[in-house]
Amino acid sequence: MKFNHKQKMIILLIGLLSILLVLLFNLSLYNKEPIITKYDYSNDYNEDKSLDVTLNLKNYNNNPMYCKFIIGEEESEWIKTTHKKCTYGIKTGDYTIKIKYNKKEIVEYQKSFNIDKVISIKINEKRKYVAVGGGFNINAVVDYVGDVDTSITYSSSNPGVISIDENGGLYAITDGTSTIGAKSSNGLEDSFELTATSLIRPRLMSNYKSTVPCNTYSKEQVDMLDDILKSEVEKAGPGTRAGVVAAATFLPMEFPYKIPYFYENGRLTQNGNHKIVDGEGRWYHKGLYLGVEKQWEVTLNMNGPRSWGCNLLNWEDDGTRKPGEYYPNGFDCSGYVSWVLYNGGLDPGDIGAGITYGQQDMTDLGELRYINYDLMHSGTVKPGDLTGWDGHTAVIAWITEDKIYITESLLPGVVMDEYDISSPYSTFYYRYDYIIDMSNQYSGDGNYPNIWQ
Repeated sequence: MKFNHKQKMIILLIGLLSILLVLLFNLSLYNKEPIITKYDYSNDYNEDKSLDVTLNLKNYNNNPMYCKFIIGEEESEWIKTTHKKCTYGIKTGDYTIKIKYNKKEIVEYQKSFNIDKVISIKINEKRKYVAVGGGFNINAVVDYVGDVDTSITYSSSNPGVISIDENGGLYAITDGTSTIGAKSSNGLEDSFELTATSLIRPRLMSNYKSTVPCNTYSKEQVDMLDDILKSEVEKAGPGTRAGVVAAATFLPMEFPYKIPYFYENGRLTQNGNHKIVDGEGRWYHKGLYLGVEKQWEVTLNMNGPRSWGCNLLNWEDDGTRKPGEYYPNGFDCSGYVSWVLYNGGLDPGDIGAGITYGQQDMTDLGELRYINYDLMHSGTVKPGDLTGWDGHTAVIAWITEDKIYITESLLPGVVMDEYDISSPYSTFYYRYDYIIDMSNQYSGDGNYPNIWQ
């Protein structure tokens, strides 16, 4: 078909008009304001308790965009978008969000954000074991942002074994296990398994205990006692001052029986024996020397093996105990301190008390400082340091401004005593001669246990 001149002009005008409409449409899209299509929130809060929000933007050209967040008198810098996304840490409040596009054009949006919530809940005081008749407060705390309900609901899965009150104070009623829980107002939870046992007693400083009976504990009971001691040291920090405090307070305060004093058979020279004998006044092993199974861990012995409380042949004469007679096995002074240090996470070796020239002893483990009033109030004497006199060693289990608590093995057995240090005329100052500063032995203070709970 042939078109005349007039028809051709009409077709040309229609084409030009179509092109113009397309150009005008694209120009209108080019200048169209970008929009926010979605808000994405981070799962984790920032250190300043803000929460990252990401704006998903839609624009109509490839020009770069920038965003700015304004709340009250505070405003962010211009933030360049990446892949049409813009991220900023927000807090609860009403924001003006500005978006800059096409180099100088700006569009504003209003948005209210509410990020207030309970973020987490954590039980700070967790233990594996608690003595029947004793208890403690689990002290759960919530981490939260803004104005929210911070109440905590406590629970025990077995309240007949371990009860817990509305403030997190729990009490062990009888032997058994329970799951102890804490729940926040928005349903977040933390929990732990707690075993109540009568193998230990609520912490009590009392030296009037009967001697541990010979081999009355089953292997399962001994294993649990070992695990109780291990768990307390681990919580305090093995190799720290607190780890040694946990070990030092276990036998005198938690174990229901007294470990007797027994003169070591390890350095006696009778029958030409010059070797260190294990398990006879000394027990350089992890855990408690109880039960027939533990006896077989002893490889060097003179008259044993016989676990704590079992009668063992004695070679010393102190006026009361006679050579050739039998007395319940236990610790001598350095045997006890060695056991405390070893179970607390240190490994100084099975060494004697001091001061012994020509061989290592407890006085070689740190700086020896002679006791006086100024030293004891200088703040430099700490739990886990050693004390004693020539031929005797002991452990400082705790110290306050006016009191010091010493645990040691004396002729009555393993004991823990309180001494007043508030006066230079107190008994402590003429009973003990020196302090061994153990700072160079420890990896730090650790998490000191509450030795009274």
